[in-house]
Amino acid sequence: MHRPVAETRLWNRADAGWRSRRRAATRRVRSNVHWSRGHLHRRVSQRAQTRSRTSKARAVARTLNVRGNHRLGANQRLIGIGLAIVSCTLYGINPLFSVNAYADGANSRGLMIARFLIAAPLLLVYRFITVRPAAWPRGRDLIEIFLFGYLGFTFQSFFYFGAIERMDSGLVSVIFYCFPIMAVLVAWWLLKHKPSKVISACLVATVVGVSLTAGEVAAGETVGIALTLAGALTYTFYVVLSSRVMPRYDGVTGLTIILFGAMFGWLTLWLVRPFGMQVQFPNTATGWANVAVLSTFGTIVAMGTFFAAMKRVGPGPTSVASTFEPVVTIVVGMLFLDERLTGRSVIGAVLVVGAVVVLTLSEARRDAGSLSSATPGGAAHN
Repeated sequence: MHRPVAETRLWNRADAGWRSRRRAATRRVRSNVHWSRGHLHRRVSQRAQTRSRTSKARAVARTLNVRGNHRLGANQRLIGIGLAIVSCTLYGINPLFSVNAYADGANSRGLMIARFLIAAPLLLVYRFITVRPAAWPRGRDLIEIFLFGYLGFTFQSFFYFGAIERMDSGLVSVIFYCFPIMAVLVAWWLLKHKPSKVISACLVATVVGVSLTAGEVAAGETVGIALTLAGALTYTFYVVLSSRVMPRYDGVTGLTIILFGAMFGWLTLWLVRPFGMQVQFPNTATGWANVAVLSTFGTIVAMGTFFAAMKRVGPGPTSVASTFEPVVTIVVGMLFLDERLTGRSVIGAVLVVGAVVVLTLSEARRDAGSLSSATPGGAAHN
């Protein structure tokens, strides 16, 4: 059946309109697709640029941070070494204040009683200010740490400052500083820590140095030499034994207990007075001023700077810096106490100090620290 011509034309027009609309729709879709693709490309490009800028900024920030940390670390190391030098300097000038107190009527027993009666409460206050949240030792550990002060620190200070009453402080300091070698030998005996060849060489150098130094002491000062060696041996046992307990707790907390133990130890000696022991306190205001300086700067500040140095640079560099304490004592004695050293004594002092420095560096390389001052107990001496 054939359609009429008019109807056919209408159909053709409708079909043409539909095709026209379809082509227009297709063009719109294609246009939208092209726009979407362009927009998408632009967005991707913008995000890529943003990521690039962000990554560059982060890289710059990391670089600046690394440089800043490096500078900060270098500054902290310098500060730590400086604090260690301040600590050993304060310990090294302790004999100056003790000799001045002796000149004002005190003896070593009265000086130590007054020193610990002042220093122990001050260290307790310092402990509450700096490390208040730190736990206190309990039970057996508390008793052991207290006994380190009651027996070890009491008798060490008794021998050391008794020797300063009888001979030059510089010679006492040099002879006393053989204790790191003694500590190695005692650790070998008690803890089975066999010394290396380097440490054995340090031992020989120390023995030779102490022999040269002691040979310069007058004949009437042999008691002073005996007291110095007894003090070094006492301090050796104190350091070696405390190294097993003290690292478990905060150093300032442990030293607070040790100083209170030493305070009660000296009070016990004062009350009992064995062998007719005489106790004499300073009889002038100047003498008590020397006691106050010894108790604050020579004890509390010296300990505080010691721990601040250890916190920044670790025990190794702190120990090395501490070995220059006898040098400070010798210089102070020559400048302010009219003490003199001969060439033989200088050679002996160089051998002792050099051996201790080498020993400390050797122990630090073995990641064991120095037995003399790597442990918190090593901060309490002289």
